[in-house]
Amino acid sequence: MQNPYMSQIINGTKNYEFRKYCLKPSVKRIWFYRTAPHSALTHICEILPARTRNPGDAPIEENGSGNAEFNNRHRDWAGYNSAYKIVSVYELRKPISLAAMRGEYGFKSAPRGLVYLPQSVAKRVAWRQQKLVLGNKNAYDNRGGDKDKKANRHGNGGDSAESCSWRLFHNIHIQPLCSV
Repeated sequence: MQNPYMSQIINGTKNYEFRKYCLKPSVKRIWFYRTAPHSALTHICEILPARTRNPGDAPIEENGSGNAEFNNRHRDWAGYNSAYKIVSVYELRKPISLAAMRGEYGFKSAPRGLVYLPQSVAKRVAWRQQKLVLGNKNAYDNRGGDKDKKANRHGNGGDSAESCSWRLFHNIHIQPLCSV
């Protein structure tokens, strides 16, 4: 990845993730795969449900990188009609390298396009036990999100193999993987 986007997310200057499509309402987290030289899953962001710019929708607050452009329908933002507020950012204590993604999790190549992340990641990576770098551990709960009632029962931060579905979305410099 060219570092600017992930660095802006980590330091809070980019506080929304913009998409050309609306994710399912059950998606609560985005896992970021960073391209070379990192070639690894490195960060997890909790997000709120989509804000859109349909007629009658309230604009998003203009306190982050790209927010005003989204609201004003800047030509570079054509088609980006969904904005996901980032409420917390976690850094994986042990990034999952592309080699591990291939060897341990069944990926054939680096993530591209829309794919599902194997649920074996959810079994082995407790997302709430990663290093919190922005926000707070209850950021999602405190901003109107659902409490993850399965976290204690499964001991993995709520992403049990039974309850977790994942999605990959391609971005020019970062590929975010999404989880419920």
